[in-house]
Amino acid sequence: MTEKREKQGWNRREFLTGAGVAIGLPFFPSLFPRTAWADGVTPPTRLFFMSVPLGFVPKPNKDLNRSGANIGLLQHIKEGWFPDDEGPDYTLPSVHAALAPYREHFSFLKGLSNQKYRSDAHAADDVFLTCADTFADASKAFSNTISCDQVAAVSDVLGGKDVRHPYLALGLNSAYGTRSGGLSWSEQGVPISPMRSPAEVFDRLFGKDDVPAATRLLRFKEKKSVLDVTLTQLQSLNRRLNAADRQKLEELTDAVRGVEKNIQREQDWIHVPKPTVSMERPDEAANAPSTHHAKAMFDLAHAAFLTDSTRVITYELPPAFKDITPFDKHSLNHPGVDPERTHDAIRLDTEMSNQVAYLLKLLCESKAHDGQPLIHHTLAAFGSGVWGPVHGLRSLPVMLLGHGGGRIKQGMTRNYQDDDKRKQGVPLANLWLTMLNASGVLVPENKETFRFSDSTGTLDGLMK
Repeated sequence: MTEKREKQGWNRREFLTGAGVAIGLPFFPSLFPRTAWADGVTPPTRLFFMSVPLGFVPKPNKDLNRSGANIGLLQHIKEGWFPDDEGPDYTLPSVHAALAPYREHFSFLKGLSNQKYRSDAHAADDVFLTCADTFADASKAFSNTISCDQVAAVSDVLGGKDVRHPYLALGLNSAYGTRSGGLSWSEQGVPISPMRSPAEVFDRLFGKDDVPAATRLLRFKEKKSVLDVTLTQLQSLNRRLNAADRQKLEELTDAVRGVEKNIQREQDWIHVPKPTVSMERPDEAANAPSTHHAKAMFDLAHAAFLTDSTRVITYELPPAFKDITPFDKHSLNHPGVDPERTHDAIRLDTEMSNQVAYLLKLLCESKAHDGQPLIHHTLAAFGSGVWGPVHGLRSLPVMLLGHGGGRIKQGMTRNYQDDDKRKQGVPLANLWLTMLNASGVLVPENKETFRFSDSTGTLDGLMK
């Protein structure tokens, strides 16, 4: 090490180039005295958005079950997904028993609703992170807008040049609850296809680059040339299409431009080796919708955050775990009087919560470079765009995990439901606005003028 290097400190990208980052090994702040990893410099907040298609089992009440539907299931439910009481001394429902050791790190949020959604409740996760009115454009059968994770991904704070991947979109095969199998939507309202295989995610993040850099650069140039030709052809085709087909063409063009951006970022990072991790490549068997799939994805998300490979992740969990129940989620939502399905519906909710507890364990037991647990520098939302058995769209099941660098108050149940029952409650978009602001993504000079979708402001009492 030269004298100049000793005085100026290490550049983070140079360190990655020379040594990589190994999970399980401690960070060495002394190597980065005057960089983004320096002592006294706050690490970036990591954002994680998770949802389960078709929701969870609520406790019976007149608001969620006005029509009397699904009473065969609901009559057996003694407690629901949400705690009955509020504040810091709430009683944790039994389905969340595994979360008990981590109470100080999460909160339940009642009263948040997707107020503008008017489409099929079975596909409510399509707007979980966009909060869009899918009938807003009369010329389209379905229209959507940008999801909040993509707002974060294009920001310099969380998706800038210092991270190899501006975001990770994880998910499953298309099913009830979501058209694309994921949660992310582009600025043009086009679904972003998620990675469904844990092995594929591992290869993207940590797989060996056996092909020489010069060869990969040449391939990137060839791909960009093909994309240029493709865009030219699409533009010429546009003149011969009717209005409906032009919309489809716009979606395809947007997808091509997204590939262009990804190629450019890959070029920028081509000489930086991927992080070295101690975890093994997931087995292909983990691709099935099971607890193994969820655990593998959470392991990978944790590894991605720990190595700062990305700072923004979305994950649409499987609607049902095949190793927990033989029934599909929709069957569990409409069990009639079948006690076995009733039992499995509750068991499935419990196992979903167990998976969240596993993620919290990972985040609490690993440390960022400043010595704080990773959970301190993380904000994660877990919930669903709809209640399960009743397909309710009011007071959605949502919990918030992590501290956002110490900016978020945790450890209680909060109720944001309006007193006027004729109203829909507080916009879910207020939560996404809160998370974006807490992570430093959206901090305009006049906060009162900023909105995300139909947000009316940040959530009261959450931010310090």
